[in-house]
Amino acid sequence: MTRAADPANTAGIILAGGQSRRMGQDKADIGYRGQTFLERATALLYATGCNPVRVSGRPDLPDGIPDREPGQGPARAILDALAEISDTSSGALFIPVDMPLLEPDDLLPLMTNNPARACAWAGHPLPAYLPAGTIMPAQAEIRSVKSLLARFDATWLKPHAEQAGRFSNINSPADLTSLPRSE
Repeated sequence: MTRAADPANTAGIILAGGQSRRMGQDKADIGYRGQTFLERATALLYATGCNPVRVSGRPDLPDGIPDREPGQGPARAILDALAEISDTSSGALFIPVDMPLLEPDDLLPLMTNNPARACAWAGHPLPAYLPAGTIMPAQAEIRSVKSLLARFDATWLKPHAEQAGRFSNINSPADLTSLPRSE
């Protein structure tokens, strides 16, 4: 059974458990416009009203959530985080740590579209909102975030043209150099 979501009780989850092989350094610690990627993601989730904000894949942090099986990808990390917050939050808004161009307007529609239903932007499985308290699929059945969202029967919102660049992951040094440097 799905609980009705309380937007003030939505957890913000930063997916930060990847190994950053292509980048060659921990993406959470990369500086951009005076903040690390992790600090930017944290501030963004608080700006959208998420509380608490937790960091998936980083049990070394006070607000960290461990991956039960590290190295299994973001879909598994999402399921682990949902299990962790299911008794305390009505849902969770998931963002990857490596999307530093996201803005509150990219996230708020995901939480408010229908808080009892998963939601993402068409063509972009992350960021995504998932309600807590639903029957969870078996982890072995889930191979990608897109398949997880399909399992949750997600609503896919149509992004506006100006949003497209903000959904870019920064995965390599070349991606990092392509980021706009001024606000």
